[in-house]
Amino acid sequence: MNFELDEGQALLRESVTRQFEALGQAPADAQTWRAFHDLGLLALPFAEVCGGLELGSEALMLVMEAFGRTLGQAPYLQAVVLAGGVLAACEGEAAEDALARLIAGQSCPALCLYEPGSRYRWDTPSTRATRTANGWRLSGRKLAVPDGGEADLLICPAASEDGLTLLLVPADAAGVTRHIRPTPDGRTAADIMFADVELTVAQAIGDVRRNHAVLAAAIDHAIVASCAEAVGAMARLIEITRDYLAGRSQFGVPLGSFQALQHRAADMLVAMEQARSITFHAVATLDAPAAERTCAAAAAKALVNRAARFVGTQAVQLHGGMGLASEYPAGRYFQRLTVIETLFGDTDHMLALVEAGGDWRK
Repeated sequence: MNFELDEGQALLRESVTRQFEALGQAPADAQTWRAFHDLGLLALPFAEVCGGLELGSEALMLVMEAFGRTLGQAPYLQAVVLAGGVLAACEGEAAEDALARLIAGQSCPALCLYEPGSRYRWDTPSTRATRTANGWRLSGRKLAVPDGGEADLLICPAASEDGLTLLLVPADAAGVTRHIRPTPDGRTAADIMFADVELTVAQAIGDVRRNHAVLAAAIDHAIVASCAEAVGAMARLIEITRDYLAGRSQFGVPLGSFQALQHRAADMLVAMEQARSITFHAVATLDAPAAERTCAAAAAKALVNRAARFVGTQAVQLHGGMGLASEYPAGRYFQRLTVIETLFGDTDHMLALVEAGGDWRK
């Protein structure tokens, strides 16, 4: 396996990083979303037949690494990788229209996965979809939907008499209530209540016989994308720590001259490179059979979680109290890495998934 970027990939990473640095930590608003459209980022992973650029998983992961390096605030992971992945895999006019609007920068969808008491299980929802004379009635509650407050379209998995059903719900539909709360990294998540939401037949997308596989594939892609984001954040945090050790003096010499601190910085770099390598492996496995793909994604997330915790805590300790200040970059990177550690499953959950052979239902 070649772990070196080719010329085109290196140029893509550098270009996207520069663009993100120019945008700064822009809020997740319509202007930022239009800028992403103009850069081609919203079309990047999708097939040309859908209006996408079809640049592949490798290019998508380079974009996510750039997000990590710059602490991008836009809901790209949620809207493009996760929700977009579901829409792209579902047939039907409603799914195709929703994907087209996403690619055009006119929509920002979100996938609502988790429920009270479900922990990281998403495959057996208690949210119910009941058939009516005109379509469907949706009732239930979803918790901690990342960037769910910015979404204008919600993809809601629900249990119906047919099986696992996917429903497209406008965020402003009657009966939809969102409680938006802050997350430790300065972003938001939404608890969403669906109280007898009336939907049409066309708002059910996908095939109940395939919906489990569609969700599993989208989640695996999002897990690997979150690993790439964490690698980018760790790489930048190591640079910040290196510069701090080189510029801060104690006893008349730079902190970076102390061998013990050099060893700790070297250990941080090793942990980050291990995380990068296993993320590359997971990217290369995304087109493999489902069980192999899920095992690779879960193994990558487990190792990346541990690396992120190690790099983050070491950076904070090497900075002293300054490392915890939200005004200082190191603290903000540590906060984002802490949130990524819990996305889609913590380390114990991911190790259990590997032990189960990649079967989400065990």
